[in-house]
Amino acid sequence: MTRATILIPAHNEAGIIGRTLLHMSRGLSFDDFRVVVIANACSDSTASKAKSTMPQATVLETDTPGKANALNLGYQIADPAAPVICLDADLDITAESLAALVEPIWSGRAHAACGQMDVGVCDASPMVRAYYKGWRTNPYFDRGKFGGVFAVSPDVAALIFPLPKITADDEYVRRSVPCADTAFVSTCRFKVQAPRTVSSLVRVRRRSIRGAREVTSLGLSNPERGSKGALVARVLRQPQRFFPVAIYAAINAFVRLQLALERDSQSHRWERDLTTRNAG
Repeated sequence: MTRATILIPAHNEAGIIGRTLLHMSRGLSFDDFRVVVIANACSDSTASKAKSTMPQATVLETDTPGKANALNLGYQIADPAAPVICLDADLDITAESLAALVEPIWSGRAHAACGQMDVGVCDASPMVRAYYKGWRTNPYFDRGKFGGVFAVSPDVAALIFPLPKITADDEYVRRSVPCADTAFVSTCRFKVQAPRTVSSLVRVRRRSIRGAREVTSLGLSNPERGSKGALVARVLRQPQRFFPVAIYAAINAFVRLQLALERDSQSHRWERDLTTRNAG
């Protein structure tokens, strides 16, 4: 019986898709997990790199851009009776973490699950490192990060797929599942590399906030309330956190100002970090 179908959308990820697949393949049972890589609108060797790195995976190719479209294509060949894991192509995650992620769904304790995100900052600039130190202070992340990788039950998957044409697929799914039905799996850890420059970090944050606003426009409100006040309270108790939290708040405020001033023609851009898209 399939334990889960893992969907990995990948746009021009030839430099890192091999690392991602190798990292998760150690100890991964292909009898239990079905891996589907969807190379969408790629102009590089993403598909061939995925095939050579993980021959057991199914690799789909499409000329249509868009992460949501890629996930929809992958879901068409997912096992409908098993959970679905959506995984970004630039993450490091182990087979053990993937197995832990779907355990609360199989046990019936949850309809969705997320894990704990670690951010690699060794190659990032001092300002970016300070930003992520402040980011980790936010109490919102005490219960994991619903993004990068998450799992949903077969019933939830049947309801949310096909995904609408949106930027923030993870935020759309997060808001589509009641908080009480989402499990935080602390033993599921995954790592993403931080952008190396502030300018690249700003691009990533612009996309993230645009995506969240787009989901809100669909009528799915953000269930999180009070995290800003809790963040301030945490800083007051631990003054040594003031500087990184100030950097975190300042960069986010700058990004929101940019978004308030951008033209409508710019609002649908897909921006991502290119400073970490190197072979590893």
